[in-house]
Amino acid sequence: MDIFILFYCLLQLARNSAAVLAVGQPESYSTGGVGDILSQSLLTLTPSTPSITHFVNDSFIIFCKTVQKDADTKWRDPRGLARENTKGRVHIEKKTGSLALVFEHISLEDKGNWTCEVDSAAVREAKRSFELLVNQKISFGKTEQVQSVREGRDAMVNCFVKGQPMPEVSWMLNGEHINTVNSTKHRRLSDGLFIRNVTQSDAGEYTCRAMRITPTFSDSDQITILLRIQHKPHWFYNETLPLQYAYVGGSVNLSCDAMGEPPPSFTWLHNGKGIVGFNHRVFMADYGATLQLHIRNATQFGDYKCKVANPLGMLERVIKLRVGAKPIGPTRFQLKRLYSDAFELDLRTPRMFNVSDEMQIFGYRVAYMSDTDFKYSAGNWSHAKQRDFSFHRGHRFIIPHLEGNTTYLMRAASRNLAGLSEWSNVKIFATAGCPSWKPHSWCFHILMPIIGLAFIWR
Repeated sequence: MDIFILFYCLLQLARNSAAVLAVGQPESYSTGGVGDILSQSLLTLTPSTPSITHFVNDSFIIFCKTVQKDADTKWRDPRGLARENTKGRVHIEKKTGSLALVFEHISLEDKGNWTCEVDSAAVREAKRSFELLVNQKISFGKTEQVQSVREGRDAMVNCFVKGQPMPEVSWMLNGEHINTVNSTKHRRLSDGLFIRNVTQSDAGEYTCRAMRITPTFSDSDQITILLRIQHKPHWFYNETLPLQYAYVGGSVNLSCDAMGEPPPSFTWLHNGKGIVGFNHRVFMADYGATLQLHIRNATQFGDYKCKVANPLGMLERVIKLRVGAKPIGPTRFQLKRLYSDAFELDLRTPRMFNVSDEMQIFGYRVAYMSDTDFKYSAGNWSHAKQRDFSFHRGHRFIIPHLEGNTTYLMRAASRNLAGLSEWSNVKIFATAGCPSWKPHSWCFHILMPIIGLAFIWR
């Protein structure tokens, strides 16, 4: 305790000197502060900044050092409670000549003034404090990135923004700013965006953007929310024909396309009953269902009903499937003109007799693949590309966008309302690798039919 006796003597000497100097001075004159300086010199904080800023979940440690190594030192939290625990999220660690205050993970409740103090019998209690400022990074809590609201009602797009200090929030729809100040349609609330009388035009991608600027930092963040408008189903593809044709031995696709939210279910019926057997397949999509039928006998003709339903409503559509005439295949299939990246084909089919005009050929379908793809797929024509031609678009049949200097295998079929004819024999054509300074006629290749094929690919 010798050092504290020395400090006490110095303190008394300083006070006596101050009293002598104060004689004859006005009452307002004071030499106070000497004792404070002396008492504070007993403690130092490292780091010594009077205020320190951190984000939630940051880690931080500060040391309180004393002149006397065995002095009774303690830390008090912003509520004035002494911290004596040596384990936990916030704890103390005693070392020779210092007492560390350790924050393993800072939380919002830690903000405020923390004080290190030492008790001494020689001098009055000495204290040193610092202010801990706690910021919270911007987050969006449990905000769902896909939300649904019902058409015709008022709704809320939820965005649960968190941060300390609290950020300013703005909104965008499909990249365009939403005015929430002088709007009767939109209003910004603390937990989201209010929308009055929701319609289909309100569907889209909403951006909830949070931004803040403070004297010490600035930051921003955003989240994109897909808003779906719940509504009853409605047809969106109106080109489906109510009357379609097929022939025994052929195939036909019946399509049923409707929009709805939630996505609707699709059910097919044949003459009022469920469809059974192995001669059909149903290809489902979010907003459509295609019924593919392989016609094996006449019992498969009739009325096919598509039922579309979700919790908000239901639709029905009937497609009548009638017997049609099988088209005859192309009688001419050859190369008419060659390009470096395309073929122009010569396709012809004679007029069909004893059938109605509506059953006549109206176009062709050409399937093709490169010889490399043909080998890779083991001759499976389901991997081939296809191009459809209709007479009302003209009688030029060009296959574009081909690779130069490449051999292709091709086959063709006629089209009428009842479907496709039998496929033609497979033909081989090769694109030319023409120099840019030569005309295409210079690169003309003669078509080469496959000779001696043991089978015809269907």
